[in-house]
Amino acid sequence: MMISTQQLEDSAVVTIEGNIDSESGHDLSVALMKVMEWEDVQHVDFDLATVNTVTSAAIGKLINFYKFMEQKCGTMSISAISEGLRKQFREIHLDRIIPIK
Repeated sequence: MMISTQQLEDSAVVTIEGNIDSESGHDLSVALMKVMEWEDVQHVDFDLATVNTVTSAAIGKLINFYKFMEQKCGTMSISAISEGLRKQFREIHLDRIIPIK
């Protein structure tokens, strides 16, 4: 799995390439902590186009990040998502919490 983060004024983009498994969960935590430190960021967009599966721990990290953004009156969305991951998010109703474009 590869993760890149980019700050664009008051927004950020997090791009994840590859599946998020238990081994790469730590890398996801590190990337999200980095974005949390960007005080000016009010919106974070995730590109998950090449992610087909995620662990329950990774889903928990995304939900916690969503809550963090809500607490700072910011927003989070997913702009690109693989069909497999979209199906997984629908099954657990995560698509009702985190906006998917």
